[in-house]
Amino acid sequence: MRYSINLATRTYLDHRLLNMLAYCVIAMLLVIAGWNGIRAASNWGEQSRLNGEVAAIQGKLGTKPSGVSEVDFSRQKARIRFYNEIIERKSTSWLNLLELFENATPEGIAVSSLAPDKKQDEWKLEGRARSFKAVQQYLEKLETSKNFSHVLLLSHKNTTSADKTKGVQFAISCRVLNQ
Repeated sequence: MRYSINLATRTYLDHRLLNMLAYCVIAMLLVIAGWNGIRAASNWGEQSRLNGEVAAIQGKLGTKPSGVSEVDFSRQKARIRFYNEIIERKSTSWLNLLELFENATPEGIAVSSLAPDKKQDEWKLEGRARSFKAVQQYLEKLETSKNFSHVLLLSHKNTTSADKTKGVQFAISCRVLNQ
């Protein structure tokens, strides 16, 4: 018997080996998918357990504990609010904020008061200028700055000091974008 195989014209693939390799890859992918499914179910169960615990703790926080008078409970809540306000104030980068206002303030403007309004997330500036033109330039500089928005002139009035120096007293509100 004589075998004649022409390797140059016929492509020879070991289909049995390719099928075995494909079955192994499929089996491995099924094992990985099953493992991921088990992990997802476990994570979902853990998350629902944690949500239940959080709801239980929040329920306990809203109610007054037994054996504590209403006066003591309200006093403690007031202390907590006070300390939370301090923590919130400490989170503001005051030096960066003051530097933003200083860089935006031109010559001839003296800022006398800078106060935050947390309810509206705005800042109120009060100050004095030599002329209303300086106040206008200050407003324009704040409006064109990328750090401020919603710039509004609240009030202005001409003043005269004891040494007969004329000036303008003003109040401006604005929002700081990059604190």
